[in-house]
Amino acid sequence: MTPGQAGVKMVPINRMVPRSFATNLKDGAAIKAGAATALRGIAFGGASGVKSVDISLDGGATWRPATLGSDEGKYSFRQWQTDITPSAGPVTVMVRCTNSDGLAQPKTMNWNPSGFMHNAIESLHLTAA
Repeated sequence: MTPGQAGVKMVPINRMVPRSFATNLKDGAAIKAGAATALRGIAFGGASGVKSVDISLDGGATWRPATLGSDEGKYSFRQWQTDITPSAGPVTVMVRCTNSDGLAQPKTMNWNPSGFMHNAIESLHLTAA
């Protein structure tokens, strides 16, 4: 469905989808260029647990794995961490979770009026100086 569309048959939520977040840096933060900067966060695999968390610094053209923390079960959050070493200038960090069933966060949001199951890859915009 698209924003403003009416008369769409709704389906109750019957599954949970993967999602991930960076938790130690705020959007708009300044970091040091050329130096390793810790990036940490949490991921949720939905109904099947977290298989992997990947990081992209080039708009999703390439991805590299983050290190996962303890697996506390399929419905739990799982910590992840990695280091990034950006060049000077603006840096966009994308974080993507893939669950144990192979379902990865999509690049675009599954729009609906209430925002249910919003799990699009979110970007963190940083400045390296």
